[in-house]
Amino acid sequence: MTMNGMQSLFDKICLLNQAYKRLEDEKGESYNLFKVIDMTSNETSVHSAFLADLLNPKGLHHMGNTFLRLFTNEFLNGMSFSTETAIVEREKYIGPVTATTGGRLDIIVTDADRKAIIIENKIYASDQENQLIRYHNYAEKNTSEHKLFYLSLDGTVHDEDKTAKHDNKELIEEEHYFTISYESDILKWLEQCREKVVDKPLIREGISHYINLIKHLTNQTMSKEMEKDLKDLILENPKYIQNLGIIREAINISVVELQRRFWELLKKKMEEVGYPVIEDGTYRYALDKKEDRINKYYNGNFNNKRYGFEFLVNDCGKYEIRYAVRMDEPMVYGFFIIGEKGNKRKISNDPEFNNIINIISESLPIYKPDKAGYYLGEIDWNSKQTKFINLQFKKLDSETLSALAKMDETVSKIAYTIKEDIDTLRRKTENLRY
Repeated sequence: MTMNGMQSLFDKICLLNQAYKRLEDEKGESYNLFKVIDMTSNETSVHSAFLADLLNPKGLHHMGNTFLRLFTNEFLNGMSFSTETAIVEREKYIGPVTATTGGRLDIIVTDADRKAIIIENKIYASDQENQLIRYHNYAEKNTSEHKLFYLSLDGTVHDEDKTAKHDNKELIEEEHYFTISYESDILKWLEQCREKVVDKPLIREGISHYINLIKHLTNQTMSKEMEKDLKDLILENPKYIQNLGIIREAINISVVELQRRFWELLKKKMEEVGYPVIEDGTYRYALDKKEDRINKYYNGNFNNKRYGFEFLVNDCGKYEIRYAVRMDEPMVYGFFIIGEKGNKRKISNDPEFNNIINIISESLPIYKPDKAGYYLGEIDWNSKQTKFINLQFKKLDSETLSALAKMDETVSKIAYTIKEDIDTLRRKTENLRY
């Protein structure tokens, strides 16, 4: 296919997308209450709350055990469970956190026979240390039989080594825990739930809004009609079919290059505002040519992440305060401590650094200590004060692509925001010494 031929195809796809976007706007199908009230990614207040109510036979839907029965039929695979006697709890406290016990269960459903369905719900939050290990140990001791589910957008565990392994103990997927995705599994179940309430408009529309939210979060905004037209556009043209391989390759190359340009421009912008990137080999540097991390991210393993940039905030003697920008879903922006010889430390429960955490809490409240204990403060994406653009380089949603289409403007805003926040903490800690 010639360059003109490829351009013609892309032009047709863009026109098709624009036509369906206009139609969607005219029908009001893009309206979503969760987006309106800025509650799209809050795991506890939105996602766990909504799912738990659907699963609850005494939920506000007044549909009894209908939705729970659909869930057990879909996911329990042979494990019997009494939906008639089920009790649903959210954020259930199971004791103080140790290496192998304690924490809070996002959702637990138990029946009269002490059988349990446990759901660890992950939208964007990072895995906590030994989290699945701790929940598995609780279930082994306190239930007669259980299924432990790890629910994430794409059905993958964010950091298996961190959450499912401890010393000689290693949980095995499909034996000790099971992964399910919002992207396909939960969407399928929600569609089944909606079918049961076609004659109950408020419940039906509530589920519809949530389905649309999940499709937004998992980048499935294309309608069935547009999907069919797009397939017909390509598959009814032999020339396009013959060049599907090169078209796919061109897209893959463009996606890699798009992220590379983001990092290159961020480095340049940060140098311009007086904060050069640290390149001392103490972390996974985003533009490491030898490691080629960006290419591996897309063409190797999506778990090849947590690379990025680090910037010096203050040298406090024995320790440095640094600021990090790291690749993850969503991006991580935050302050942390690095010790002598690159010895990074967990800091959340270390009283030695409480003064810095308090300074960040008071001066930069959009940064919160992470549950895993690595960051003094990282961006809280649920905060309405967040000034950062939530770039999703994995799923490349419409907001991300719109921001990256204006690359210079977007990166300039990010760099200026980072500079302001580093400046603030630098002033507050300039006399701090360890």
